[in-house]
Amino acid sequence: MPSTKIRQVKERDFSELAVLLKEGLGFSTEVWRRRFDMWWINNPVMDPAISYGWVIEEDESEIVGFLGNIPVKYQIKGKDDIAVAATSLYVRPSVRGVTSIRLTLAFDRQENVRLLLHTTPNKVAAKIYSKFGSSETDVPFKNMEYWHIRDYGKISDLYVQTNLMSHRLLPLIEASLVPIKLISPFFRWFTDKMNSKLPPDYYKCSIAADCDDSFTELWENNRKENVTTICRDVETLRWLYFSEAVADKRYLVKCVDTRNGELVGYFVFDIVFSEKDIKTMQLKDAYVPQFDKGIILSLIEFSLDLAKKHDVAGLLFWSIDQKMDDVLNKRFRIKRKHKKIYMYNFVKEDDNMCQEGHGDVFIPSSIDPDRGVL
Repeated sequence: MPSTKIRQVKERDFSELAVLLKEGLGFSTEVWRRRFDMWWINNPVMDPAISYGWVIEEDESEIVGFLGNIPVKYQIKGKDDIAVAATSLYVRPSVRGVTSIRLTLAFDRQENVRLLLHTTPNKVAAKIYSKFGSSETDVPFKNMEYWHIRDYGKISDLYVQTNLMSHRLLPLIEASLVPIKLISPFFRWFTDKMNSKLPPDYYKCSIAADCDDSFTELWENNRKENVTTICRDVETLRWLYFSEAVADKRYLVKCVDTRNGELVGYFVFDIVFSEKDIKTMQLKDAYVPQFDKGIILSLIEFSLDLAKKHDVAGLLFWSIDQKMDDVLNKRFRIKRKHKKIYMYNFVKEDDNMCQEGHGDVFIPSSIDPDRGVL
């Protein structure tokens, strides 16, 4: 095996990294370049003291491995601070093994940040992270997803493609695809008609083309000192929702109380395509700090209209807490258990002790940069 060395990512590596990641993880080199710009160049909290990530080089200075490092603004113990998310680990098969662990160690040994996030590891990597002190939490809430199906034929195709259902059922689904596709247009018409319900008339939802100061105000008025979670100020949200890397697929749906004109919550969706161009609309972020069933229902009904407008095959929801889960459970019949690996590790021992012993709460964010972009 050729000798290798590990070093920090430099901006001059971007072109070579884009080729490597296209090779290992898919997507075009242009997609990866846009992601690098979002993660690092245009990141509002990027700091010279924080590494872009790490690469593995062979003797000929060829890059054969990569792990990205994305800083994001977090509230930790009631104060604004920096967390970093590991992303897009890939090592060529010829040098895997201990080499991959070296990248993980480089990430976990950072000392100039307070919180480490692993939001896209595989099961093997998760075992390694747990040995280095990372804890796992449930994402989504209760590991439950709720689906609104508009095109049963296409969603059945998607199930077969991605093995969303158990292997024992796949032959049955494949045999049923033709008749399902034949009757799917009727079901789509019937589903759209049956789901057309009037939300409370004082909550009005719309697509937001930008974030304004009302988003920061909603965040500041509802912050809780015992919660560790992503910061929701306007600068952070603009970066997450409207960066070039995501702008063509991401939709921000805001809800306003017309009785006082105040923003009361919002959902964020990505409209994505599978390998066979099956289009789905997936909830990526949700923030409703003061629960009101009417707010949730208004956001849901507007989202269903948006799904119809874009003619998606299915619409995916998940809940942020028990109250929202109760609403989704009553509103949608199709649901499935689905766990996403999400791990975190507080760098400072005092933060860990605080989380475990003093009633503090860690709230995972599904829009953390890597999961949101990828």
